Amino acid sequence: MKNLLLLFFLTLSFYSCKVVPQKKLIALNIVKLNIQEPSGLTFYENHLYIPSDYNGVVYKTSLNGKVIEKIPTDFTDLEGVAVNEKGDIFVLNEKKRTFIKIKPNGETDKKYKIKGNQKKNNSGLEGVCYFEKEDCFFIVNESSPREVLKVSTKGKEKDSFKIDFANDLSGICFDVETNNLWLVSDESQKIYEISINGELINTFPIPVHKAEGIVIHNNKIYIVSDSENKLYIFKKP
Repeated sequence: MKNLLLLFFLTLSFYSCKVVPQKKLIALNIVKLNIQEPSGLTFYENHLYIPSDYNGVVYKTSLNGKVIEKIPTDFTDLEGVAVNEKGDIFVLNEKKRTFIKIKPNGETDKKYKIKGNQKKNNSGLEGVCYFEKEDCFFIVNESSPREVLKVSTKGKEKDSFKIDFANDLSGICFDVETNNLWLVSDESQKIYEISINGELINTFPIPVHKAEGIVIHNNKIYIVSDSENKLYIFKKP
């Protein structure tokens, strides 16, 4: 009888656990970028915006990664970029945990300190995306803790949730078609589709080393590699 009860509870536990299977992505193109250490990615008005952790420049490119404009900033440790519906550009400085609005010429317009602790200079703010519905941003903290922060346009934290299914977090984007978020993990070499409350929906392994940014546009997933200086384009499943 005890053995039957044990088997029953084990079976119940197994079916109660939500298992999210890993799925494969179809690669459409891989582009060599003329950008050193690309550290983020976003889309605005048919162009990509890619910051460089190497020289602090934000590059405006075509959808195939061709550089159209260079926007120099006052920072060298850039780890993410987002553009709001007005075309305002925002970047992250990881070491100083700052969220920065820059002018069209790259000069600092406004700068906000994001609260939180990080054990190392390179374990803090890693990616950002704009959430138009609430006129706010989602920002990922790489590790210690692995966390998604929801912040206002003035850098005030509105909400947050922890992530326990990835080894680190290196980028984030918002999918306007599904109203879901997508995360990319450098160490796990995976991307994750999640709800805006942090519930895991889908997991996809990616053949990308040192993935540092992700954005979705027109049923395509764009990912940049920091170490390879490449732009990977996948078909959105």
